[in-house]
Amino acid sequence: MMRIIAPGLRATIQDRGRPGHVREGIPPAGPADPTAFAAALSLAGCADGDAAIEVMGLPFAFRCDDRRIVAVTGRDVRVRTRSGLRGWTSVLARAGQEVVVEGSATTRFAYVAVNGGIALPAVLGSRSTYLPAALGPLPRPLAPDDALALGPSSAGMEAAGRALVAPDYRRGVRAVAGPHDGRFSGYAVAAFFSASFAVSPESDRMGVRLTGVPLEAPSAELLSCGIVAGAVQVPPGGTPIVLLADHQTTGGYPIIATVVLADLGVVAQAAPGEYLRFERVTPGGAGRSG
Repeated sequence: MMRIIAPGLRATIQDRGRPGHVREGIPPAGPADPTAFAAALSLAGCADGDAAIEVMGLPFAFRCDDRRIVAVTGRDVRVRTRSGLRGWTSVLARAGQEVVVEGSATTRFAYVAVNGGIALPAVLGSRSTYLPAALGPLPRPLAPDDALALGPSSAGMEAAGRALVAPDYRRGVRAVAGPHDGRFSGYAVAAFFSASFAVSPESDRMGVRLTGVPLEAPSAELLSCGIVAGAVQVPPGGTPIVLLADHQTTGGYPIIATVVLADLGVVAQAAPGEYLRFERVTPGGAGRSG
């Protein structure tokens, strides 16, 4: 069992998401920072389909009933057991030992993976928590004294100490123009890919709201269309919104660009008041590592 001591501001169970239900009006959920989430699973020796914990507002603390390899990733994260360790490193947590996850003022999302994964039953094919609809095997934030079942441990002491390099969370964000860029003026599209936008405090797992240079939105009506994470909607006020894991399934605001999957974490981890710049790439060049 994994026993929660301090849940941070808000912690939820997430796996890679709940695809295949968008047409039924159910967003995929999953991690806001897919890159950090995947790294935590890899470092902890978990399977790709395992569930882990996404934390907003550190510190987060827990203990396991037996010896486990654990890993913590995210922006500017640290792990404390008997001594302090940097994040993005696999750590051996002994039975009953308290593990504390810490961060800084810039840490938006942290990911805690435990070897064996969190063994909760899937709901509609996923263990991810989607709080707006109270969906998931644990459809609420974690609370002190919660006990989470874990799968069988498959990693020994030799798995501790492996490390990955954290992404540069201050770099530019790659995005492909469209699908509705043709509805915007050339000036608006050029401004989106050249200006710096500040992250609004109103940002959340549904989307990151940006302020700065207002973009003139098209005046013609647009029929509602399907939405994916990374879509950059421009409401009538001209302030872009980059949609994240808890995005709505359809929307009627025009989409000026779409952030590539590998850079979603850069957007999600941006702290309020920080600036984001968007680098235009073609669909063929969107897959390169950042």
